[in-house]
Amino acid sequence: MIRETETAGGVLGISPAEADPAEATGVKIEYYRGKDVGVKVPGQIEGKPVTGIGKKAFLGAKTLTRIELPGSIRSIGDWAFASCSALRELIIPKREMTLGSGLFKDCEKLERIVFIEKDEDGEPKEDTHQAEAPDGDVSYLLALAVSKMDAPYLFDTQKAGSEDWIAHFDSLILQILEKDDTDGFSKMLLCGEEDYVGDESNLDTFILMKKKEKVRILLARLLHPYGLSEKNREICSKYLSENMSSVTWPLVLDEHGDEKEYFDILIDTGCITDSNITGLIDSMGERNTQMKGYLIRHKGESSAGGFLNTLEL
Repeated sequence: MIRETETAGGVLGISPAEADPAEATGVKIEYYRGKDVGVKVPGQIEGKPVTGIGKKAFLGAKTLTRIELPGSIRSIGDWAFASCSALRELIIPKREMTLGSGLFKDCEKLERIVFIEKDEDGEPKEDTHQAEAPDGDVSYLLALAVSKMDAPYLFDTQKAGSEDWIAHFDSLILQILEKDDTDGFSKMLLCGEEDYVGDESNLDTFILMKKKEKVRILLARLLHPYGLSEKNREICSKYLSENMSSVTWPLVLDEHGDEKEYFDILIDTGCITDSNITGLIDSMGERNTQMKGYLIRHKGESSAGGFLNTLEL
């Protein structure tokens, strides 16, 4: 029998974790309904530990941007967080657990998956000094793997951030870069023309979409460079630079036009140079005035530096 417990703006449906209620040692979250922005699943409900997140438990919860799970969780069912279109952060205990498939399908805004050491009541352990391990960047890389790279096998509560894990992560990025941008176009059309009446049915637009996906992944990797080798950094930088005018620059302006760290990436990777900076500034027009000013100042400093270097010679 499913019972309900209240959250600030909704309810959690719960049931015994075991098939036979008489043998139940914990409870499972069967569903969430409500309009919360964030939900912290308690470690205990009605005196019993919360040990499971059921199949499709949070499926389609459109308002949730943050979900936090307790340390008592032992299993998460299929599609538990799928289609949570606003979800940006998941806090999950760092422990062995059974994980279902399609957990983060269509969670396009997912930014962080944070593993945290918790006790059975869901509270952080006293000896835990940082919320994620082994490095802050890893939480972003985990989210990138499952939301943009279609790599659910990298969602590993025990190995995430290890040397082997990073090697697999970056190897997958290289595979994505090498993939033909036309791959999948014919299959898409064969799925049925009525399903693709938009611009995606145009090959040029399809290729541009694929290149944008690659650029988003590379920008995220360079923004969170934990364990990134110099060789792989150069490969990422080269792709961004080669596609600067057609993909990289327009995408940064459209999606990160007020975020200085992305402009710093373009500068650091050689995408913004003395030879193209004037044209890039002009292309910004009247928008993103703060970042436009930042580039103007950078241009001035670069020019002054070049002049001083000439004098020294």
